[in-house]
Amino acid sequence: MSNVLVRDVSPDDLELIRSAAADQGASLQSYLRDTIHAQAVYLRRQAAIAQAEARLAGRSKVPESERAAVLDLVEQAHQDRAEHLGTRF
Repeated sequence: MSNVLVRDVSPDDLELIRSAAADQGASLQSYLRDTIHAQAVYLRRQAAIAQAEARLAGRSKVPESERAAVLDLVEQAHQDRAEHLGTRF
């Protein structure tokens, strides 16, 4: 694992972040690590979306009826999974 040093953080900002970490019962370090990880996940997803958009550029669009059918199947899969796990959305 790498270490990161952040300089020149405003005292007000740092206090706000410390408070948010405490509210979650987390240390400042773990809170910041989780925040950095969440940002990295977001950036990876954005890159994947951009890559997919580039691959699909110029192709014809999926008809609305097919799109709706796929979304219905995805929704049904989510509901089935929730029932299997004993959790309802």
